[in-house]
Amino acid sequence: MMASTPDKPLMRCLGEFVGHIVKSVKSNPTKTTSEVNRSVEERKDGNVTLRRTTIDEIEIQSEEIDV
Repeated sequence: MMASTPDKPLMRCLGEFVGHIVKSVKSNPTKTTSEVNRSVEERKDGNVTLRRTTIDEIEIQSEEIDV
């Protein structure tokens, strides 16, 4: 869902996007899995609790470069 008025200017959003890309390229390659998002849904019915936890992860597999 899009907001009726943007909170940040377009150039700032683009700068943040490029910053995230640069940070990921410069990061330590030994870390291959990172958690992106975690959401928890919970519903109580009397003395029964139903809880759903969703974890979104990114896994980057290193490739060996043959020269």
